[in-house]
Amino acid sequence: MVANFRRSLSFSTTPSPPPPSSSAAVKKIHFRSTSLPTRSHPIHFQLKYHLNQLKSQWAISDPTSGSLDLGRILDALTRIRTILECLDDLLDLAPSRDSLRRHPEWIEKVLEDFLVLVDVYGTFQMQISTLKQCNVAAQLATRRKDGLRTSVCVKGLKKTGREVFKLMPFLHGIREHDPSGYNVTESGRDTDPDLDVGGVIRGVVEAIVMISEAVFGGISGSFETRKSSWTIMGLKKSKREKGIGELENGIWSLRNYYEDEVMKKKMMKEMEECIDGIESGSERVFRGLINTRVSLLNVLTQ
Repeated sequence: MVANFRRSLSFSTTPSPPPPSSSAAVKKIHFRSTSLPTRSHPIHFQLKYHLNQLKSQWAISDPTSGSLDLGRILDALTRIRTILECLDDLLDLAPSRDSLRRHPEWIEKVLEDFLVLVDVYGTFQMQISTLKQCNVAAQLATRRKDGLRTSVCVKGLKKTGREVFKLMPFLHGIREHDPSGYNVTESGRDTDPDLDVGGVIRGVVEAIVMISEAVFGGISGSFETRKSSWTIMGLKKSKREKGIGELENGIWSLRNYYEDEVMKKKMMKEMEECIDGIESGSERVFRGLINTRVSLLNVLTQ
């Protein structure tokens, strides 16, 4: 039977790569699985590990804490990409495909969720591109000491932040409806493997929504100047969202609240690096979402 196994997989016991700022070398120990995939397959454990780590880091939010940390956001986007890659590997296993094929209607509903996420991240990529353009124009205006042009750029950044916030209701819609019918929290105690695979997939969707809400809210909140109460697509914003420090400092410097030119350039540079980092991380998530949706489609069609 082992000879018919389609491929062997190599896994690292190191759960996730060290953060970019870490210079310490991490020794990786690999082991190879040649057994038939089961519920205890290493891919399954690796996927659940990343999900548990991500949820433990983000599920509890301190309302009294300051701005969101860029490094934390980039780490979360990287972990989401890793989770999607693990899910692709899980969906590539024959037992997983067989389990999911017994629930075609459920798979159709999950595919709808992933389609919404793909659309949301596709739109988000366009908004991030607009942010970059506004930021470049703002830096040029500040070097030329063109206050009028700088003011226009600030308005452009704020407008883009509001456009990003318009993506939030789509995420809330995914959160509010659960098409699975599976109890994710109890799936580990259930003997039915269908429940386990379905629960993991729902856990992945929930994690993506949770991180996306934090990122989108952080961007829109960074450009708000005062408490506001307004409604977009049925979603009321009654208070200022927690912003991202580098974006808040950048917009603050553009409003000429800080006259130190050296510090202003530093803040603008950090804002540029922040936008670039989020763009890169979200693009990888976007591509991962597309790949995962293709894998889910293959479950139904192959």
